[in-house]
Amino acid sequence: MKVLVTGAGGFIGRHIVEELCEQGRQVRATDLPSSDLSASAESGAEVMPGDLLNQADVAEMLDGITHVIHCAATFNMGLPVETCLRVNRDAACLLCDEAGKRGVEQFLHMSTGGVYGSSVYTPMREDHPHHPPDAYSLSKEAGEAAVLHRMRKFGIPLTIFRPTAVYGPYSTYIAGAFYVLPSILRYYGLKKLPSVKGGKSLTLVHVKDIAGSVCFCLDNEDAFDEDFNLSEDVPMVAGEFFDFLYSLFDIDVAFRVPYPKPLVEGLAMLLTKMPATVSFGPVNALLERIWQRIVEERGLTTQLKPHFDRDFMYMLLGNHYLDNSKIRSIGYESRYPTCMDGLGETIEWYRRERWLP
Repeated sequence: MKVLVTGAGGFIGRHIVEELCEQGRQVRATDLPSSDLSASAESGAEVMPGDLLNQADVAEMLDGITHVIHCAATFNMGLPVETCLRVNRDAACLLCDEAGKRGVEQFLHMSTGGVYGSSVYTPMREDHPHHPPDAYSLSKEAGEAAVLHRMRKFGIPLTIFRPTAVYGPYSTYIAGAFYVLPSILRYYGLKKLPSVKGGKSLTLVHVKDIAGSVCFCLDNEDAFDEDFNLSEDVPMVAGEFFDFLYSLFDIDVAFRVPYPKPLVEGLAMLLTKMPATVSFGPVNALLERIWQRIVEERGLTTQLKPHFDRDFMYMLLGNHYLDNSKIRSIGYESRYPTCMDGLGETIEWYRRERWLP
């Protein structure tokens, strides 16, 4: 067996490469030439930079490969749909066509739970209707459909993964929204914040559970031609999540109010219809200036940047509780059943590596 991992320079890809190498697998790690693949090389993988939109590069990547784990994607909810489709659908098509010609033994494809959109029912199972709410999720749904069509055409077993929001070491996108802001508030001496009672149900997933799930499904016939949600075993409601997040930054709850669902959903809908330059641009610019001062004063690394995107607002519409019982039914056991098991050590990692003060 020799496994190709695309997007190996990214947050999820690097963890998958590391786990595969720890298992003694032969791994070829690829990403754009501009990406940093040093972590994959240090893990023991063969490193081969290349462009998934270049047929010659793709053909070289697949030489001698028996299994493909496709993680490469553009993950930015603020990009236009055309840009997302080019990477998240068109590159996947080219990779599938070349893999099909070579008769790979299994294709494992990383999609997103975002394809479901707002919940029709909870918990959301793999048969939940698809209503992708943003350009990124729309492009990932198109990528799923394209990959499924091609793998059926070639008769190659396909496994699709749909993770919910992912946290863990090396995350920048989610961390820029949820870790930097409380760090700024705490840095300036704020010790108490209001919270809410109850609220929407949500599940996160630790990146090591994504890596573990993918490796568990590799060459596993129970995972052939199946799709799996990747999430925690147990959901939290919004109030519980924010209370726990506050505690990790030594912020106490000043008082709690009932979750104002009509207000939250109304504001979220309004912000999704406003131009990003008006709704979030000024706020992000201010936060970046404040954060840069803290980074310089505390001698932090510059990987994180505070930001809020318009498409984050879709997370406030409906519950985001994904059911992971399908992958558990074939034998996978979660390493972090709830974010209370993993979020604390994640924040400590960011502080130890000087990503946070």
